Amino acid sequence: MAIALLNSKNEIEFSSESSNGLSTVSANTSATSVTRVSTTVSTEAALKAAIANAQAGDIITISGTINLTSTLQLLKSGTASSKINFTGGVLNCSGIPAGNWGVKVNGSYWNITNMTIKNAPDCGIVFQTGGYNYVYNVTTSGNQDSGLQIYNGSHHNNISYCTSFDNYDVANGGENADGFACKLSAGVSNQFDHCNAYHNSDDGWDLYGQPYTVTITNCTATNNGYGANGDGNGFKLGSAGQNVPHTVTNCTSSNNKGSGYDGNGNTGHITTTGSGGTGNVNALFYRIY
Repeated sequence: MAIALLNSKNEIEFSSESSNGLSTVSANTSATSVTRVSTTVSTEAALKAAIANAQAGDIITISGTINLTSTLQLLKSGTASSKINFTGGVLNCSGIPAGNWGVKVNGSYWNITNMTIKNAPDCGIVFQTGGYNYVYNVTTSGNQDSGLQIYNGSHHNNISYCTSFDNYDVANGGENADGFACKLSAGVSNQFDHCNAYHNSDDGWDLYGQPYTVTITNCTATNNGYGANGDGNGFKLGSAGQNVPHTVTNCTSSNNKGSGYDGNGNTGHITTTGSGGTGNVNALFYRIY
């Protein structure tokens, strides 16, 4: 199957496909010549080989379900004009040893799209370092900690149209597993847009210990806090000892065990615009210093 793409200068590219399923795409511009690879993988070994060898502009597509036996590590980086594209399929992480994440992203400039990451023995996917990653239509579910987490300096990540549900940390009675977490020293300019967190054992969103502003827009948090030890806030917007101005716009938070929107001791100016909800056990908006 031939693949036609456009490079950053809108030059025509062409491809050829070999018998082993690797499609090589040549892109010529007036200033440079690059080779891009598009490959579809259906086994853990093939996936990890493609990820380990990924270069800017490559396209890696999962076919069907791949059962992981160890954490998938995205360590390479694309560029601002040519990201690495990782898309499709299901990553079943139930075979990974206890205490390990499903997917770890230490690289920058990735497009991660249209996939499901489930059943990890810890977080589903973690952006640990790096930045400028785009995550679109990714579902995280059944993980034993947060579905998707950003921390440890990871910055400029755009999480859009993603869903996270049924994440539950059994060992802690549901105290830690959030739908989405941007906490514990994540970097600058992380944002969530049109995402949905429901029926997670702790919070829908957790910004505990996050030192830089997080922007949350058009998102929904519902029925969080089903764990015995879960706080169950729709949006937990910081923690005590912090003064961080998070921004929440056009969001809905309903039927959560705790509050819809909780400052959690954060003394910063939290801007909540066009947002509401119903049926939260504690309160819709809750601030205490």
